[in-house]
Amino acid sequence: MTALLRQFRRIVYVCLVSCVTLGVSATSCLAQSYVVAPSSLQVTWGQIAVGMPSNGSTVSVTNTGKTSLTVTSFSITPSEFHLIDGYAPTTLNPGGSIAYQINFVPDAAQVFNGNITLTIDGVTTPVVVNLTGTGKKTLAVGQVTPTTIAFSQPVGTTSAPTTVSVSNTGKSSMTLNAVTIDPPFSVTGVTVPMIMKPGTTLTFPVTFFAPSTSTYLSTLYFTFDNIPAKGVSLTGTGVAPSSLTVASYPTLTTSTQSSAYLSTLQAAGGTGSVTWSLADGSSLPSGLTLSSSGTISGTLASSVTVGNYPFTVQVTDSTNAAATAQLTLPVAASPGSNCNSITFNVPGTSTPIIPLTDLGTGTYQGYQGGLYSGGSNQRPPGNEADGLAFANAIQPLDANGNPDPVNGKEVLIGIGMSAAHTDFDGFMLAAKADPTVNPKLVLVNAAMNGVLGTRYADPTDSVWSADLNYMVPQAGVTSNQVVAAWVSESDAIISGTFPTDMGKLKGQLQGIAQNLHKYFPNLKLAYYSSRYYTGYSNGILHPANDEPYAFESGFAVKNAIQDQINGLPALNYNPANGPVLAPWMSWGPYYWANGLLARNDGLVFTCQDAKADGNHPSIPTGKQKDAQQILNFFKTDETATPWFLAH
Repeated sequence: MTALLRQFRRIVYVCLVSCVTLGVSATSCLAQSYVVAPSSLQVTWGQIAVGMPSNGSTVSVTNTGKTSLTVTSFSITPSEFHLIDGYAPTTLNPGGSIAYQINFVPDAAQVFNGNITLTIDGVTTPVVVNLTGTGKKTLAVGQVTPTTIAFSQPVGTTSAPTTVSVSNTGKSSMTLNAVTIDPPFSVTGVTVPMIMKPGTTLTFPVTFFAPSTSTYLSTLYFTFDNIPAKGVSLTGTGVAPSSLTVASYPTLTTSTQSSAYLSTLQAAGGTGSVTWSLADGSSLPSGLTLSSSGTISGTLASSVTVGNYPFTVQVTDSTNAAATAQLTLPVAASPGSNCNSITFNVPGTSTPIIPLTDLGTGTYQGYQGGLYSGGSNQRPPGNEADGLAFANAIQPLDANGNPDPVNGKEVLIGIGMSAAHTDFDGFMLAAKADPTVNPKLVLVNAAMNGVLGTRYADPTDSVWSADLNYMVPQAGVTSNQVVAAWVSESDAIISGTFPTDMGKLKGQLQGIAQNLHKYFPNLKLAYYSSRYYTGYSNGILHPANDEPYAFESGFAVKNAIQDQINGLPALNYNPANGPVLAPWMSWGPYYWANGLLARNDGLVFTCQDAKADGNHPSIPTGKQKDAQQILNFFKTDETATPWFLAH
C-alpha cells in the first residue's frame, strides 16, 4: 500500500468518524474530503547552522471533496520552526488549497522536534505534521574588506578594479554559495560554490562603469552555507567626459530567444546630434538591426541560440568626431511568458505609456503624471517636514514600546501580496549584508502569497493574525517595536476600466494604513510602492495584474497619499488635527518602467525579470533588481536615512 493511499484512507476514516460524531450521513460526509501533503505527515531538515534559516518546506491542505472546507486554525511549535507563509481561518472551495511554508531556524546545536497542527471544521481529530531539524555549531567566521567603496569615473569608461577580500578567519570550513552585484558595477573571478577552509582568503576585482553623470548605488554581497551574508556598500559617480564616448553599459539589456527586442544606445561628450553604425565586420544577431539614431530593434531569428553576442559600434557627432566600443548582447531562453510584449501602449493608441516619474505634467487618459500633485516627484514641503520630524524622532524601543537606546530595536515591516513577499525577501538579504544599515534595525517580511489588497484592508482578516502571532514574534521583536512599513499591494482586475478600478484600490491602500496604525501603535511611517511592469503576463492564463492595470496602480497609490496630504480625517497622523488614525504615508520606490523602453534613469524590465506567469519577479534576476530598488530608496530618502542607516 502506498503512503498516499494510506493517507487517503486515514482521511476517509477521520471524516467518517467525524460524521458519526456530528450525526451526518457517510454519503454526505464523503462530499467533504481533503489531502494533506506531505502524505508522510513528516517534514525533516538536515543539519542547519545555528542562527541560519533553512530552505522553506511546504505543508498543504487541498480540498478534494465536493463542498467547501475550512481550515479553522493552525499552530506551529516550537519557536525554532518559523512560518513563512500561510494563515487561518481560510475556506477552501472544491479543488482549492492552502500552503503553509515553514523554515527551520535553530538557536542551539541540538535536535529539535515539533509540529504544525491543523484544525479543520467538521473534523474532530486535528491533523498533525511532525517537524524535525538539527542545529549544528559552526566555528567559521567571515570577514569582508573593505566594507565601503566609492568610485568616481568619466562617463563611458570603466574604473580600475578595486580588490575585495573575503576571508574565513574562524576554525571550521564554510562554503561561499553566491556573489551578487548589480550593474553598473561588476565583479569578475567568481566561481561558486567554493569551500573556504580556515585561513582561506578569496579576492575579487570590482569595477564601476559610468553610464551618466548620476550617482549609482549597489550592495555587493556574499552568501554562505553556515554564516550570515556579508557585503560591501558601493557608490559610483559619473564625471562628464572630455570627448565623445559611448555611454551604454558594455553588456546590454538581456534579449530573449525568438522574441522582440529594444535597446537604445547612449553617447556622451559629443557636439550636436550623433549618428550610430556598426563597425566594419561587426554584426548583430540575426533579426536585429541598429538604426542611425542608436536603436537596436527587431525580433531575434529562431536560429539564434542562447549565448553572448559581441559586436562593435561607432558613434559620430556633428563635428565628425568618432568613438567606438565593443558591446555584448546576451540572449536567454524564454521563461514561458509573453516575451514579445516588450512595451505597452496607452489603451486605444499607438503611444507608449510613460512612467509617472517621467510623465510629469503630462497626462494619462486625462490624469496628470508625477508621484505627487502638480506633476511633481517631490513631496510637498509641509508633508516632507512632517515626515522628517517623525523620522528624526524614531529611536530603538523595548518590547513594550519604551525608548531603549542600548538594547532596543527598530522594526521595518513589509506588507503585501506574493510579489511583495519575494521582493522584500530579496531586500532583507541585501540589507542585512549591507554594512551601512542600522544594526538595531530588524526587518520582518509579513507579506503573504495570494493575499490581495481587499484582505489587508480588512482588520479582521486572518492574515493579520498570522502576521501578529508568527511573523513579528519569530523575528524576536514585538508589535510595539514596529516603526515603519513598506507596502506593495494590488487587487484583481475588477472592471478593467480606468479610473474605476483605481478608486477601489485606493480605498484598500488607505484601509491598510489604518490597520497598520491599529496593530502597530508606534508605526509612524508607511511607504507605498505600486506594481512593476507586468506586460509579459498579457495573454497568459488568468493574469491578475497585467498591463495597463499594473501601471495604473500607481494612480491608486498617488491618490491614496494625496487624500492624506489634503487632510482626509480618516488618514490623520497629526494629533493636533484630531484623532490619529493612520501613519504618515509616502511614496516608496517607484519601479514601473515600460518593459524594454528605458525610462529617464535607464531602468528597464526584461522578460527575464519575470517568472513564466509574467506577474511575479523571477529568481534571482527580477527579485534582485526589485530588492536593490527598495534598498537604494531607504538608503537615500531623507525620511528614511535617520533610522535606516547606521550613524
